[in-house]
Amino acid sequence: MTNDEVKAIVGDTPHMTRMQADQITQFITGNRIRSILELGFKHGVSTSFMAAALARSGGGSIVTIDLESARALRPNVEQFLDRIGERDRVQVFYEPTSYTWRLMKFLDEDPTPRYNLCYLDGAHDWFVDALAFFLVDRLLKPGGWIIFDDIDWTYASSPTLRDSEHVRQMPEEERTTAQVGKIYDLLVKTHPDYGDFRREGDWAFARKKPTRTGAPAAHREVIVEQVVRVERVQVGIGAALVKGMKALRRR
Repeated sequence: MTNDEVKAIVGDTPHMTRMQADQITQFITGNRIRSILELGFKHGVSTSFMAAALARSGGGSIVTIDLESARALRPNVEQFLDRIGERDRVQVFYEPTSYTWRLMKFLDEDPTPRYNLCYLDGAHDWFVDALAFFLVDRLLKPGGWIIFDDIDWTYASSPTLRDSEHVRQMPEEERTTAQVGKIYDLLVKTHPDYGDFRREGDWAFARKKPTRTGAPAAHREVIVEQVVRVERVQVGIGAALVKGMKALRRR
């Protein structure tokens, strides 16, 4: 399905413009992306464009995560994916609190890096997305990319959030700071494993450096715990023999 065909289905549903759709789908095909992690999908417009791009470029899959509240939206991500015929290509997770909890579960189940691209358009705040960056880093393959959306966005400039009670109670500095931009400048651009930094419109790009030739593959540490048991044995009147028994338990 072409971008024109996807656009005809999603219409003006927020939050990805047609220009952004062309940009990200060209990026996916041009960089041979096959495995995508999306953090924040809302109605699933971006998910639909990316899924169609994978189908056109020979295949691939998407894991996308958002809050439980996104399930009740109409149309929602699953309805859009059904309409474009790409439902089986996308694994959708709805979380009660944050996608960072689901990322923790992914790492707990299997810490192997698996994604070529992470598209981050979610919480837009330091408290969630600073942690999300470090969790994504563990799951991103060497040579993989992260795209940060709304790099200059602030709570104070948001027409839908700035007058909400939650935002009014924020310290002014939090309301007026571009928090995704701070994550990009302070954490991503200073990280020794990332490069190829660039900004394009509302997006900021970073690439995880390819593994050096001959560098050891990532692996889980084998933890060896030394267990010492002390047994007191009575020998004769008023005498004690302390024997230390050491055992290694490997886990």
